Amino acid sequence: MDSLRTEEEQLDAIKAFWKNYGSAILLGLVVSLGSVYGYRAWQNHQKEQAQTASALYQELLDIVVAGQGQPLTDEQKATFEHLSKTLQTDFESSVYAQFTALFKARNAVVDGDLDSAANELEWLLLQKPGREIEIVARLRMAQVLLAQGGQEKQTEALELLDQITQPGAFKATYGEVRGDVLLALGRKDEAREAYQSAVDAAGVAGTQRPLAQMKLDDLAERKEISK
Repeated sequence: MDSLRTEEEQLDAIKAFWKNYGSAILLGLVVSLGSVYGYRAWQNHQKEQAQTASALYQELLDIVVAGQGQPLTDEQKATFEHLSKTLQTDFESSVYAQFTALFKARNAVVDGDLDSAANELEWLLLQKPGREIEIVARLRMAQVLLAQGGQEKQTEALELLDQITQPGAFKATYGEVRGDVLLALGRKDEAREAYQSAVDAAGVAGTQRPLAQMKLDDLAERKEISK
């Protein structure tokens, strides 16, 4: 009897506990399960988004490769514009959209439309891309600003380059672009140092930078003539 009474008391205690806290437990369980399934759904959505963006970018890349060395047809241009707009609108945070902006900027430069090239690169930088893409965007933006001409644009280009504290694998390109900007600003000694850093960086990487070397030699000759 004692054991039965004890079991009844335990059962009553469980019933009382469930009456007081059962709703909270169920709510917690629902929230917990909802979080798990919600996270999995979010992961699946992200995966699907990435796959779609990748497929769109591959189509765009096919057009770029097909158009190398020859002008795009009207149909190819229309498809390229549609794909690039979709990537930059619906998948703007993806790396595919960022690469698309680089392609569009390059195409704009080839067409002589420097303003459009600058707009694409500005858009890319606003997306806060990864370090390497950001460096490439800044280098190309500096070149576009330099091509646009004028001291104001040249100064803006130099400020843009100053924000690249560690160019890493792009050190040679960085040195050459910086040398071009400094030379345009009339700062020949600093330009010479920048070109030398480009040549040196290329040598360390086991490559050559013939154009930077030519610019460096030209500055050296000018210095000798001016003596």
